[in-house]
This record gives sequence, C-alpha cells and structure tokens, in this order.
Amino acid sequence: MKKTNLIEVEMQNEALYTLKVLSKNTTDELFDEIADLSASNKGKFQHAPVVLEIENKHFQSNELAVLIEILTQNNMVVIGIRSQVQELIDFARFSGLAVFGKTITPLKKQEKTKPSEKKEPVPEKAYRLPKIVVGEVASAQQVFAKDSDLVLLGAVKTDGEVVAHGSVSAYKEVQGKIFAGIDGNEKSTIFVHSFDAQLVSIAGIYKQFDVVPVKLQSHPVMIDLKEGKLRFQIIK
Repeated sequence: MKKTNLIEVEMQNEALYTLKVLSKNTTDELFDEIADLSASNKGKFQHAPVVLEIENKHFQSNELAVLIEILTQNNMVVIGIRSQVQELIDFARFSGLAVFGKTITPLKKQEKTKPSEKKEPVPEKAYRLPKIVVGEVASAQQVFAKDSDLVLLGAVKTDGEVVAHGSVSAYKEVQGKIFAGIDGNEKSTIFVHSFDAQLVSIAGIYKQFDVVPVKLQSHPVMIDLKEGKLRFQIIK
C-alpha cells in the first residue's frame, strides 16, 4: 500500500487498485499528486483499472466527473466507485460505472483442473468512461458522445444540441435539445439539474416543449423510458 498526502492507493490484486480520496477538495494539488503518482510509478499504473473510494459526504458529482477525467489523462481507467453518497452512486450508474460495496473480494489463486473440468471463460462487462464537457454548449453548437455516455458540467444554451449513444447527465441549466440512446438503447437515461429544455429524446422517442411546464421548469429532472413512453421524475 502506497500512501500519499491527499490520496491513498491499495492494490486489490495483481491488476486492480483502489484509489481513496483523502481530501475533500479536488484542488490543483490533488490533480498534481495524481500526475506525480503516475509519473513516479511508470508502467505500474499504465491503463490500470481503478476503483475510486470516496467517503467524504460533501464530495459532489461534478468533482467526481473532473477527477475521472484527470485520471484518464494520466492513463488510469476508472471502472467504478465505492461510496455511501447517493449523488455519487447515481452519477456512477448513469455513467456506466460499477458501484462496489465496502470491500472487493481479491482474486483467488487459480487451481489446476483437468481438461474435462475446464470451464468456459465468462466475458467481463466493459465499462466505458463518459465523455465529459466542462464548458458551455453554445446556441447552434452540437456535442456528440460516440459509443459512450455524456456528462455536461456547463450549461446548454437555446438551440444547442447534446447527443449521445448512451445516457446524458447535465449538471447546469439545459435550454437546448438532448438526444440520448440514439442507437436505440432504451435503457439510456437523461438527468438535468435545471430543466428548461426545448426537446428531449431517448431512443428516438421524443417530447418537444414550446413552453416547459411549471412543475418541471428549473427543477432537477430524471427522464427514462417506461413501457415505451418518456417518464419525467422530479428529483427532490
């Protein structure tokens, strides 16, 4: 186990690491420390799968999104999180990441088996990191997340379009258009922190708004498909 000032890394087995965030603030110092950790252990963390463990109750989803991006830039692959914070758990699930319990069971040593007893390998689920857009999506601008989810940390202005093969999570106001699951994935979802959208669509099923209903306007809204119809849920 290697300890640092702001984070702590534990080796779960030969290939899986847990990165514990020990500091509340995702500051430049934290990002610099991750970069130093990667540089000082050249090859060790190259494309290594990492589970983020975040115990701090004040850690927010937008901080998690930025942290994942920083790890990606340093060639670490975040496959999931371990946290009791519901906001972070929801973000991870929307983004296609695994949500782990308190512990991860280490891999057992492989036992020798006879040829007749050899089991067929079970393919592992592939976890794809979301595309993260930090800045504002301007009017008439389009942002596209190919083969992944889309995370928006800035606002989406009127006539701006955000498009994803997977789910879309927006953590500022959305005044434009959202298209999720464009390849027909009906399990895709849309989350908007402040809803004022012109149009939302999941797997080709859409709803256009000339005027956003008062009960939805400026509220956090979760949208999914239920029995082939768009379902709007206000998050309180």
